[in-house]
Amino acid sequence: MLKYPRVLFFCGFRLLWDYTFYLWRYARHPERTSIEARYARVRKLIHYILDHFRIDWKVEGIENLQALEKNNQCYLLVANHVSDLDPLAIVYLSEKPISFVAKKETRKMPFIGTAVKALDGYFMDRGDLRQSFEVIHGVEERLKTGHCSYVIFPEGTRNKWPETTGVAPFHPGSFKAGMNPNVPILPLALYGTFRPFHSHPDYKRNPLEFTYFPAFTPEQYQRIPSTELAQKTYGLVADEVAHDKEIDHAFLAEGKEKIPLGKGPVR
Repeated sequence: MLKYPRVLFFCGFRLLWDYTFYLWRYARHPERTSIEARYARVRKLIHYILDHFRIDWKVEGIENLQALEKNNQCYLLVANHVSDLDPLAIVYLSEKPISFVAKKETRKMPFIGTAVKALDGYFMDRGDLRQSFEVIHGVEERLKTGHCSYVIFPEGTRNKWPETTGVAPFHPGSFKAGMNPNVPILPLALYGTFRPFHSHPDYKRNPLEFTYFPAFTPEQYQRIPSTELAQKTYGLVADEVAHDKEIDHAFLAEGKEKIPLGKGPVR
């Protein structure tokens, strides 16, 4: 657990400062500051924090994300969910504003809940079908107007045992948030985001694997049902996660996680 005192030592004051003077204000009165300005502040803080977790980034297909951002296109990002670190890592890699559909319990989390509010995110009650429809409709409207992009985790919940279990089936309803407003749907497979929170003080690096697939365009999905699109996306993500697990296990078996960052390439 030595990593947590270290991170708190280096980031505690910055986190408290930004939370008190920016995030809390953004969450209460988002209309007073543009989404671009709010996102830039939150992303800068996330970069500052994650850079102290000794993360070894392995990102493939980043050009698929950059192509959408270059064209100023709003999109729906769908990804598997393995850790509370997932949203932070996604923001870390996304230059243009992106927000989230989070479970209602996230609202009470001091930093994460406030950050989601500050970025115009939504909190979904998975046990309330009517409220879930309202959330999806809200995302659709904001995607239509080009407000910002959104992230949905179509598994519906976080995988609590990512090292031993596979990706859970994707809920087709999640995809309608992007299909109804006819925006690109960007699949993302991620793995390893649970590792920085593990209590391994001897780890010098924490490997994270991210793979962005080419986005599904409206022309590609407009004639198929959401169930078929969900199955296609699930196949891409599940296969990539299984592949990442093999790479990740080999990485750890060779002891490369104990090689300090900045000492030369190990991947």
